[in-house]
Amino acid sequence: MKYTLVGAGAIGGSMAAWLSRAGAEILYVDVVPQHVQAMNEKGLTIQDPREGDFTVPVKAALLDELTEPLEVVFLATKTQHTRSAMEKIAPLLKPDGYVVSLQNGINEYVIAEYVGQNRVIGAFVNWAADYIGPGVIRFGGHSNFVIGELDGSISPRLLELQKFCSPFQPVEVSENVMRQLWSKQVNISAMFATGITHLLIPGGLEFEPSQEAIACLALEAMQVPKKMGVELVDFDDFRPGLYREGRYREAMQVTADHYRPMVKNYTGLYRDLAVRKRPSEIDGTVGTTVEMGEKQGLSLPLSRRLVEMVHEIEAGKREICTENLLELQAEYKRLYPNGLEELRSRV
Repeated sequence: MKYTLVGAGAIGGSMAAWLSRAGAEILYVDVVPQHVQAMNEKGLTIQDPREGDFTVPVKAALLDELTEPLEVVFLATKTQHTRSAMEKIAPLLKPDGYVVSLQNGINEYVIAEYVGQNRVIGAFVNWAADYIGPGVIRFGGHSNFVIGELDGSISPRLLELQKFCSPFQPVEVSENVMRQLWSKQVNISAMFATGITHLLIPGGLEFEPSQEAIACLALEAMQVPKKMGVELVDFDDFRPGLYREGRYREAMQVTADHYRPMVKNYTGLYRDLAVRKRPSEIDGTVGTTVEMGEKQGLSLPLSRRLVEMVHEIEAGKREICTENLLELQAEYKRLYPNGLEELRSRV
């Protein structure tokens, strides 16, 4: 099979580098010319404080340069670039080819619009990494990696993919990968609240004055998969049962403790807003949850307010600061004067 990585940034680039080091042939595709040039000239460098840095020679190309038929595509772009990437990928994808989404958010639905459900493999990815600069990625730590067919089957190609990706880390095969994807989507709603401050993920989740608001974001989001009949599951840094039981601080402590020792302990949202100063993934993550919920008659007003606050930061109308969490807490108190019990009863 011919393997192509579209979006050679933090998540996709880090995984592919391990596979390339193990001998896999992968074409690295990105839209940043400097990154493509650096990879072609110097290789891709992974900074890994735990296992040691390494550099692998790779072949890289710009997205607009893709012309050959594609077989297996790892899609690792930001959520907001999914459609533009698929517009290029779909006409080139062979009839027996498929796309694996290594993205935040639930983009499998969007990808299927372009190539059909039978040519999409869902993937729940939870390792940590940051794009440092052209040709350089800092790896923050291994975590969950789950893949699954959208129809729930355990297909031969799924098992082949599991084996192909194993030099990076163990890969779990799921008969219902949407459970993992929706679980991550809910956890993102809570974690992204920390991204509107300069606090690290643990510090933001442990900031006591706004913990109820963050719990509210998780509970609002949990309504959506509940309505869809999707059961949430535990993973490394998420325990939906604790939220259901009203043990909100314990639930957030699980997430905080997971990220505390990691090299990467800011959210990707914060990196986009504060470091790279570019549009974030808020619409494709929290925003998508809000939209899908509203289509089903649900109301997620605090989540919508978080999306609006991020847009204000992107537009230069709001500063990144801890006061944003206090404002979110005040909005929570206004929206839910009787507390979280009513929300908890819905999930």
